[in-house]
Amino acid sequence: MALFLAGAQAIFAQETERDTIRRALLEIDPNIVKYFPRWKVCEPNLALQVYQTFLLTGRAKENLDMQDIVVTAAPKSDPEENYVLLLVECGNESYASSDVDAYMKKLAALISDPKRPYCYREVPAESPMSEKARDLITDFMLPTHVSHSISLSIFEQSLKVGNSGFWLRNAVGNDAIGYPFWSAGMSRVILQRPLYENEDAESRKPIPYLINIRLGGGHRMRTTGLERGILDFLPQRRLNGSNGMGIMSLDVNAPFHPQLGLSINYEAPLQSAPDSAFAEKNTWASWRPSATTDVAKRQLMSAAGFDPNHVLPVLRTSGQVALVYNWWLDPKVPENFFRFDLGVNYVEVAEWGYAFRGKAGDTTNVAVSAKGNGALTTGLRTYRPTSFNEWLYARIEYRSQSTFPFGVAAQYANSNLMVRAYVPLLGEWLYLEGKYSTPLRSETDKRPWELTNFFMVSPVLRLNIR
Repeated sequence: MALFLAGAQAIFAQETERDTIRRALLEIDPNIVKYFPRWKVCEPNLALQVYQTFLLTGRAKENLDMQDIVVTAAPKSDPEENYVLLLVECGNESYASSDVDAYMKKLAALISDPKRPYCYREVPAESPMSEKARDLITDFMLPTHVSHSISLSIFEQSLKVGNSGFWLRNAVGNDAIGYPFWSAGMSRVILQRPLYENEDAESRKPIPYLINIRLGGGHRMRTTGLERGILDFLPQRRLNGSNGMGIMSLDVNAPFHPQLGLSINYEAPLQSAPDSAFAEKNTWASWRPSATTDVAKRQLMSAAGFDPNHVLPVLRTSGQVALVYNWWLDPKVPENFFRFDLGVNYVEVAEWGYAFRGKAGDTTNVAVSAKGNGALTTGLRTYRPTSFNEWLYARIEYRSQSTFPFGVAAQYANSNLMVRAYVPLLGEWLYLEGKYSTPLRSETDKRPWELTNFFMVSPVLRLNIR
């Protein structure tokens, strides 16, 4: 009996010691934890073995998540040394170091290998231990859960400083109307300012403000320089932005249900189209009317004093009004996020031409004419939406924040289909983003400046500080 009691006391003491260690690790000061190496296991076979180990040792299945296995190790000075595992988490269950030695010694040898010969993803050192690597956010490139953020790519550069909610962005192209990067012929600088805070505790983290306003300006991109240099592999652009654009956007979320919102975007030239203006001919994109299929257009242009070999499409006014809904399948574990946009779209493109000066054929000093409204007399015209397809704006986005974080979005606007996707390359800071656009108009409605297909990829450097 005495031996039994002694054995029971020893076992009880051992279990108490384990509980004390586990409790100490879980309650450790976050200021110390931020220096610990942490990573997420994304090797399917290894993750399955860890998951099964937790199951076999009696941990509740509903508390386990094979997609959320996080390892915390002690800091080390020698990179060739094995990691000392302090904590292994699987969903809401965890093993302290003593549990690791007792239940998963063979797996621990692989996990603690200094080369980590399996798929893993670093957890940012600034993240406290109790915080998930997945965050409740609505926009991957404009995260709301960090104090400072910078994102750099060929498509866009964005900057956030402090918790003010202000964002400064520089973007090339006009994705909203299906003309990404170079194809739109314009560049834009936008400042986002929050106006009204969200008081709803459940949705405040991903949607900190119910009203955001964006103000900015855009300008025409010349066809010389990069387009005929390092970006020569892109298809030749035929569309021009306007010289001087004003941009105003407004996002309003419903106070009674902040996940639901209304998005309004308006972009317009700051000056009306001039009757005549000096232009450097080699800096404007143009399309050439065919001598066989555009005979009437060429004849009218020639009769009106325009060069029939060059038509300059100029993007004027555009805008969208859409209902927006943000949806997480499980807000407590926000691995799967959807965003839906549905509304109307408006795009106006005016054709300008080169007017001859002096004798016919003399284009040494040329003028851009905006007399495109007189289509019957000049052959030039202004394009606006005329059908349901051209007015329709619809977009759906999906983002996965599980073991392999990625995002994809498909958009229909201005009778164009645009697809955007990004995937990780290195940890949480280097991604690869791609954009593809193609017109869906019939042959009779096809716009002469629209490229058959436009595809471009860019690395994305993304740095966040909480």
